[in-house]
Amino acid sequence: MMDGMVVDALLEKSLSDSDAVAYAFQGGEPTLVGLPWFERFVASVEQKNTRHIPVSYALQTNGTLLDDAWGDFFATNHFLVGVSLDGFPRLHNLHRRTQNGERSADATMKGVDILRRHHVPFNVLTVVTRDVANNLDRIWEFYRTEGFLYQQYIPCIDPIGEEDTYLDADAYGEFLVNLGRKWITSFSTGQPVSIRLFDNFMAMLCGFPVEECDMRGVCSVQYVIEGGGAAYPCDFYSTDPWYLGSITTTSLAAIDAQRDELSFITASKNTSESCITCRYRNLCRGGCKRFRGKDGTFRFCKSYQRLFDELLPDMETLASRLMKQQGKSQDA
Repeated sequence: MMDGMVVDALLEKSLSDSDAVAYAFQGGEPTLVGLPWFERFVASVEQKNTRHIPVSYALQTNGTLLDDAWGDFFATNHFLVGVSLDGFPRLHNLHRRTQNGERSADATMKGVDILRRHHVPFNVLTVVTRDVANNLDRIWEFYRTEGFLYQQYIPCIDPIGEEDTYLDADAYGEFLVNLGRKWITSFSTGQPVSIRLFDNFMAMLCGFPVEECDMRGVCSVQYVIEGGGAAYPCDFYSTDPWYLGSITTTSLAAIDAQRDELSFITASKNTSESCITCRYRNLCRGGCKRFRGKDGTFRFCKSYQRLFDELLPDMETLASRLMKQQGKSQDA
C-alpha cells in the first residue's frame, strides 16, 4: 500500500510541473487500501494544488467492496469508475473468483447498483477470452438489459512464456466483427452504445485524434507509480528492465530522461515490413507493443484485417453520417 511519504512526493511533483493532472488508481484491487486512504489523497490534492490546475480522478475496480460510503465519495469527488465485469454472471464467475474460490458476480453487481444509486459515472471493462468471444450475443443482451451503454473490451494477455492460452487471433477476429456489427446497429436503431475501441476508430475516420494510448501507433508519456514509489513507463512494463527511478528521490525530468535513454517511446512504433505495407496501417497503427512478437508482428494482425475487410465500408458510412450530423448541429 502506498504510504504518506510516497503520496506527498507524487502530488508535489505532479501538481507543480503540469497544466492538468489525471490520477488513475489500479491494482490488483485499489479499494483494498480502504476509503480513508482515498479521502486523505483527495484532501492532500486540494491542499497542495495551490495553482488550481484541473485535476481528474479515475479508478478501476471489481466492485465487490463498494458500499454507500464509497458511492458518496466517488460522486462528491467526480470519479470516473471502471467496473471489471466479464459478461453475464455465470460467465464472469468462470475466471473471477474470490480468494476463497467463491463466485464474485453477485458482489460486483451490487457494486454496480451502488454506483447507480449515487449517480457515479462508470463504464464496464470486459476481458476478452475465448469464453467471452463465444458468448457475445448473450453478453450484449445482458449489458443492454442492464443499461450498460459505456463498454470497453480488452484481449486477455497470456501468461509469460505462453501463447494463445485464453484467446487466439481467429477467435478475436470473429469477436471483433460480431461486436462491430452490434455497435453499428446500435446507432441505426437510435440507441447508440459507446465501445471505446470503435469510438476511437470512428475518431480516426472523422479526422480526430484518438484518446486510447494503444491505438496511437506509438506509446504515450505517462507515469506508473507503485506503492513503494517505483516509477515505470506503462502498467504493462512495470518490471526491472523498465525501472525509471523512485518518485520520492527522482525528479520528473530525470524520470523522463531515463525513459528516453531506454527508448521506450521511440522504439514503440511498429516498423515490421508486414505492418509498413499493410493497407490498414492508418487504422490499426501497428497494435500495442505488448501484443507484438520480437520481429514486431502484431499478435492480432489477422483479427484486425478481418474486421476491416468485413466492416470498414459500414464504418466509413457511419463516420460520414455522424460528420454531417455534427455539421448540422454546429450550423444550428
